[in-house]
Amino acid sequence: MLNIEIIAIPSQKIIEETDDLFDIIVESMQSKQIVFQENDVLIIASKVVSVTEGRVVNFATVSPSLLAKKLAEQMRTAAEFTQIILDECENNYIGVVPGALTTINKYGLLANAGADQSNVNKNKTIVLPANSKKSAHILHSKIYETTQKKVGIIIADSRTMPMRLGTVGTALATYGFKSVIDERGKSDLFGRPMHITSRAIADQLATAAEIVMGETDERTPFVIIRNYPLIPISEEDEKDINDLIPADLCMFLGPLMPCIKEKIEGEKMND
Repeated sequence: MLNIEIIAIPSQKIIEETDDLFDIIVESMQSKQIVFQENDVLIIASKVVSVTEGRVVNFATVSPSLLAKKLAEQMRTAAEFTQIILDECENNYIGVVPGALTTINKYGLLANAGADQSNVNKNKTIVLPANSKKSAHILHSKIYETTQKKVGIIIADSRTMPMRLGTVGTALATYGFKSVIDERGKSDLFGRPMHITSRAIADQLATAAEIVMGETDERTPFVIIRNYPLIPISEEDEKDINDLIPADLCMFLGPLMPCIKEKIEGEKMND
């Protein structure tokens, strides 16, 4: 029986673009008298990674295209925000509902390509980290260099699920442990072999962290999950979690890909 501990670590300050993320993590942990233990998992909100890496876009620097303006009317959002979304997904979108554009980019199928206007100054938006895997690797290395503890890293974001109300956590990147466990070939309670099931461990841990991170003014961008039995992996076995399944083999996206490609080409011709 697992006895997993979820430890919330509030930030000591509102994190800004000039801050060093690792320093903020250290200071926030020290204020709560928390130290890393071997095989802890540190979950970090992608938003603070983005902010400290300069991934904040000012509307004043954006020139909306005709397509962005048209979609913005349907979305009921600023055209500048819509243009940022289109840039982040390279115009790969499926359709519109009020407030959101359903998009596909390197982080998968998600609303607004991950661009977010919450917890940022007016007329600005935060976009997802440019290379979450690299960011996770850097933090993993710094923690080991300073503590000699091997700590798993998850850079996490919140995401909505198809036809489900509310958000769950998702891992944009991981480092230092096996993030997906393949259950294919194992048997269920009645001896039937599993054919397609894999356990999204990193996403499950990210969702657990979301419980204490919150979505509004909690100011808790860091969470440690302790006593989870991590499966360590070598640097050579590290993979980008977003590359594990191509869109055309996804049970949700695969059947839609021909329609999506046709829609994208049609919009480009009309833009």
